[in-house]
Amino acid sequence: MLNTKKFLRIVIGVVLSVFIGAGLMIFVYALPTSRVVQNVQAGLRIYEREGTYPAWASGEHSKLDNFTDAIILLEVTHPTTDAIKSAMLNPRFGLIKDEKPVEALIKVMHGDTSSLTEINYPRYWHGELLIIKPLLMATQIQHVRMLLAYSDFILFVVALILFYKAFGTPHALAFAAIVMTINLVSVSMSFQFSSIYAVTLTALIIMLKKNRRLIDDELYPYFFAAIGIIVAFTDFLTYPIFSVGLPLIVFLLLNKNTSLKVMGELLISWGVGYAGMWSGKWIIAYLLTGQNVLADGLNQVMVHARIATDHADAGWQISFLSAIQRNIATLGHGPIRIFLFIGIIALIYVLISRRQLITRRIVLPYLLPAALPFIWYVIASGHSHIHAFFTYRGLAVTIFALICLAIDLTREEHMRDRCRDK
Repeated sequence: MLNTKKFLRIVIGVVLSVFIGAGLMIFVYALPTSRVVQNVQAGLRIYEREGTYPAWASGEHSKLDNFTDAIILLEVTHPTTDAIKSAMLNPRFGLIKDEKPVEALIKVMHGDTSSLTEINYPRYWHGELLIIKPLLMATQIQHVRMLLAYSDFILFVVALILFYKAFGTPHALAFAAIVMTINLVSVSMSFQFSSIYAVTLTALIIMLKKNRRLIDDELYPYFFAAIGIIVAFTDFLTYPIFSVGLPLIVFLLLNKNTSLKVMGELLISWGVGYAGMWSGKWIIAYLLTGQNVLADGLNQVMVHARIATDHADAGWQISFLSAIQRNIATLGHGPIRIFLFIGIIALIYVLISRRQLITRRIVLPYLLPAALPFIWYVIASGHSHIHAFFTYRGLAVTIFALICLAIDLTREEHMRDRCRDK
């Protein structure tokens, strides 16, 4: 499915996407900010009341990330004199040590910038501003929150209906279970959590409706590369594995005769789109501003991967295993443990009772996406350990893969029973 010609086309597509992304960010930074400031000020009480990491229920899985959302709002309200430079460097006001962006946002919205300094944040694209800024030009921040929540819920309902039509009740229930796993309430209430969710569910909806065309026209490699590009453009490194793991599983469900090789090629396509678009920001920012954004980006990659010593210097004791443990513990907090325990027992029962049906052809294609979150936690162990309250959502891919495997084994047994009866 992925040959040299298609690979080169994907690379060219990434390069073009970098230029398009730069143009879109310049456009959004050229938009006026006066109405945006007024609408953020009108809804500022939300952040004054909630603080940095509010939780609507007990446990880390219910936390909101007002830390990052405040950064988004500081960027979208920051005065712009040079749209090109601002689009590439993403400046904002912040406290000198930049540890409390919510406090900085409150100060800025009250007109007090005396104790603040200008901080650049160029290693991400900040593509979510393309949605947030126009909405804030039209309405207050609390209304933007509600609009995004409505959109997230509509995406879930549409995808759920399509799952039911395409695969039946068991897979529809499995999809509902993984949306519960990622905690749709928290996702819908935080700007930065919504990006990957919206991109992924939109991708799933397109696959469920247009699979035949994507297969017949051999468009899937480009489709997965596009997912990676859009995720890199809009995400702050939250739970990107979700955006490739779920589409891989749905691709397998839609195309049962697919091979592990094809799924690996689609994963590579996503990776080229994701890594190419992300690193493309560093390069285009350097070319347009002359600032060494590439060094900043590479340094942050080293920090997230525990290659740099920043975490140890800050007192964090982080290992590959600790990152995995923290994410599993966050997933299994509180009442969720009951469902996980029941699910694990049910899965073990299915695997044991149908062990004679287990073959590499059936199991391996599911094990690839199921393993992705753990591979990610090992590679980005520093980031995954510290930010487990949102990176744990990648484990939804593992849960979905294993549930779908159990459903396949059950259906395989029923088919064999029918054949024997005949």
